Amino acid sequence: MQNGYEVFKNQLFQVLGIDLNSYKEQQMRRRINQWLTRHSMASYTDLIARIRTDLDHRAAFTKYLTINTSQFFRDQGVFESIARQVLPSITSGGNMPRIWSAGCSIGAEIYSIAMLLIKQGARARELLGTDIDEVILARAREGTYSDSEVGGVPPDLLRAHFVKSGNLYQISDTLRRMVKFARHDLLQDPYPKPFDLVLCRNVFIYFTADTQKRLIHSFVDSLKPGGFFVVGSAEHIMDPHAFGLERVSYCIYAKTV
Repeated sequence: MQNGYEVFKNQLFQVLGIDLNSYKEQQMRRRINQWLTRHSMASYTDLIARIRTDLDHRAAFTKYLTINTSQFFRDQGVFESIARQVLPSITSGGNMPRIWSAGCSIGAEIYSIAMLLIKQGARARELLGTDIDEVILARAREGTYSDSEVGGVPPDLLRAHFVKSGNLYQISDTLRRMVKFARHDLLQDPYPKPFDLVLCRNVFIYFTADTQKRLIHSFVDSLKPGGFFVVGSAEHIMDPHAFGLERVSYCIYAKTV
């Protein structure tokens, strides 16, 4: 199976452009094998054949593989620190910051930032959400969410920025106009710059240690001096100074160079 997995990785890169060499192998193989079992496929060869010919299956597998899970104001303590420390710093003196949510999934994170900016009476020059999955980006642009996805939104912000229709919540046109979404592959594409704040949360944990280091260097390079970098609650930068960062709060780092 090991040789079969190596062949599968090469074929998957040709079909989807996703480089599995950058992901932790044990986690990724377990995840793919679960997909095979769920869809009654006997081998990686069967899966490659299916995603070559079945566009719906290809889209579903890509979504599954890129682990698109998100909700508004996920990790409340982190967002409290962003509201209390980060946003006042990058909007002081009337500065209009550029903010990037990398691996944005359904857009909940960058829309949450937009809500905080409005609440503080601040404006951004750019709010960018990027992801590798075009299907999930289309959903982010649409801005329609379930009860569970908006469960973390404070009641006042839910009333101000969403309209409920049945069991779904539609985000306001004001927020949708504030945010731009674009496809971006963290492993292959050039990183946009410069930003006052970059968030990449709950993405690093799926990559190898070497890939994590490469990505952190790229993100730091995308930050302005003094800009902030936010990671997920399960992710820790063990030696932030090696990347030109210093830890300023739980999950939050500032660029020092």
